[in-house]
Amino acid sequence: MSLVFLFGIITIIFVVVVPIILRKSENVSPTKNIFENFIENDHGYPWSWDAKRIGSYKKALNEKKDGAKK
Repeated sequence: MSLVFLFGIITIIFVVVVPIILRKSENVSPTKNIFENFIENDHGYPWSWDAKRIGSYKKALNEKKDGAKK
């Protein structure tokens, strides 16, 4: 019985109280996740279908090779 009561209180807190607190907060800003950072920094692959992505991949690969030689 006490577990049911405990889970009920926790559920009420997360379903009712937390959304109210988050709505009142003005400092909530979305952050970028790992996948969004990967997409922005992705240059393509040798097997890409788009010629632009293949060219971007080759360019990034050459820049990386030139940087490693120095």
